[in-house]
This record gives sequence, C-alpha cells and structure tokens, in this order.
Amino acid sequence: MAAFEGGLTYHAFGSRVLKLTSPPMTGTDVKVLQVLFNQLLAITHPPQGPIGPPLTPDGSYGPLTQAGVKNLQSYFGLTVDGVAGQNTYRSLGQLVGSYVTYGGPAFGSRSLAAGNSGGDVRVLQNRLNVFRYATAVGGPADGIYGTKTGTAVAQFRTDAQANGDTGLGVTTTLGPAGLDAVWIYTYTGGRNLAQGAAGLDAAFVQLLLSSLTNPGTGRPFYAGAIDGYYGSVTAAAVRTFQQTTNISADGIAGPQTYYQFGLHNAVAAPAPAPVPNIG
Repeated sequence: MAAFEGGLTYHAFGSRVLKLTSPPMTGTDVKVLQVLFNQLLAITHPPQGPIGPPLTPDGSYGPLTQAGVKNLQSYFGLTVDGVAGQNTYRSLGQLVGSYVTYGGPAFGSRSLAAGNSGGDVRVLQNRLNVFRYATAVGGPADGIYGTKTGTAVAQFRTDAQANGDTGLGVTTTLGPAGLDAVWIYTYTGGRNLAQGAAGLDAAFVQLLLSSLTNPGTGRPFYAGAIDGYYGSVTAAAVRTFQQTTNISADGIAGPQTYYQFGLHNAVAAPAPAPVPNIG
C-alpha cells in the first residue's frame, strides 16, 4: 500500500455514489475526490475563493466534504445535492456510467498491465502524455498497453515515489495504489475536450496553455481566465497550439493534442503536489 492510501480501503474512483451517511462513507475514492477538489482550488482560485475552502484529505465523506461537493456542483451548474454521482465525477475528470469514453471500461475499474487494451488504457496514455512521459509512450493514445506504455508507467511511478508517495513501487503495471497515483498527479485526458466542456480537466488545459509560449508571438497560447470552462477563447488557444504543432486544428483537445502537450511540457507530473508543476 502506498503512502496516499494511508490504511484506507481501496475503492476505484467513481465506482460508488458518495454521500453523507452515518457513519460516514470512507475509502480511497473519497480521498481522491478531496484531493482533486483541492487541485481545482489551487489551479483556479485562492483557497477561500468562490468554490469554498480546501478539504482535509482524510478519506471520510463528512459534512465539510459534502459542503465542498455542493460548492463544486454549484460552480459547474450541476444539481446541488451534495451527492457525488456521475455528473460530479465528470467535473473532476472521471467519466463513469453513461459518460464513459473511448469505449470503456472506466479508468480505475481494473488493474492494468501489458497486453490490456480498451478505453481505460487510452485514458491512461492521454494522462501520461500531457507530461514528460509522452516521449516514452511514443505517440497519441491508441488504447493498447504495450512495452512503451509500461516504460512510461515505470517513469511515472519513479517520479511519484521521489515526490514522497512511498510504497508505490516501480513497476510497469498499475494496481490500486498506482491508479490512485495517476488520479492525484495527472489532471486531464479522460475525454476529448471541446467548446462547452467544463471541469478540472478543462482548467488544467487552460493552465497548461497559459504556461506554454507561442513561438510565433512570444506570448502564452492562452491569456484568459483559468476557470474550468472550455469556452471560445480556450478553443481558439487550442487551435493555435494545434497549428504550431502541425496537427488538425479543430480546437478539440484529444489524443493528438494531449501528446503534443507532453512533448512541449517535459516535466514530471508529481512535482510538486498538490499544485501542478507546469515547467
């Protein structure tokens, strides 16, 4: 068990509807939710911003976590009920139920190793491709867990251990601890992002584009608000980035774009946590 788990029972992120109960629901999925909520605060707003204060990542779905979920739901225009279901998960980058992408299964629903294929492998590759691991993956996500993907996973696990996630181990496979590490250290790639999308994954794309320099102008690709809303300004910034990297300029962030992001963002995902390191 890795340091992040802290003795909590593993539940795949998105596998349960989380809500306030007595006694409180506990598990690694609750802790992942709490950490991702805090990541969104770190990316978009100061700690006491409009989404509220950060949560204590203790893995227990208590009243403060319920309040945080309500704030998150309100911010993204969801039904405000304090219950973390598939719409709330989608706002944090996890697509489950009717939202599962790339043909499924949902990322985190099974351990991954060489020889696996499917939508969850494609999500893994997308998420690794946004960072320095793109060089190891060697191309846009194809949904096939081959030797190159295994090498990228081993590099990622090495970086996570160096960041203090002790006990994670350095292997080419992903079990529960490794899957949780991917969640808490990477931020986008679970879906293609187009104009109208909203969530933590969209906020990270905005943050990334605000840190990457357009060689044609010498200025960042994106200078708008980092608010998690993938609007026309964000789509235009993505199109410009796509044009400079000679890929289809449709304004949609998908596997080709994620791969190009990583080729230009050669940093380790987990350094430092919990705030993303963007070069």
